[in-house]
Amino acid sequence: MGVLAIAVVAWMIRGRGWYQYSPGSSTSARSPAGDREGWFESYADKPMVWVAVFAVLVVGLLVGVVASISGPVETQAMAGAAVAVAGGAVLCGYLLFGVYLSATRRGHPRSLAVAESATVAGVLFLIAVSLQLLA
Repeated sequence: MGVLAIAVVAWMIRGRGWYQYSPGSSTSARSPAGDREGWFESYADKPMVWVAVFAVLVVGLLVGVVASISGPVETQAMAGAAVAVAGGAVLCGYLLFGVYLSATRRGHPRSLAVAESATVAGVLFLIAVSLQLLA
């Protein structure tokens, strides 16, 4: 898993400059109170920030897995469940935010981007319910 994570990070660093593409702005003008949003968007446009966040999440989950395996027998099941829930939450959050950010970068209005994220959340919910019923 570590080799796979390193390969993914190396591939992302060496990838093409797709992030430099900027479509014409079709949304309304930004409000003057959006200083925090401008700060966030300045970091969201940098792929190295995303690579660093991904690396921190992977290392954090790996530390949780090691702690759950090497801990006392009484706490291994609880720690394993906590790692699984945290991993699922991170994956879902990353996916939903990625859909939103991707939609806004393509020029969609924010309302449509939120609707696309909500659609993905609904699909994830249906998959979770289906897996629960099959188990």
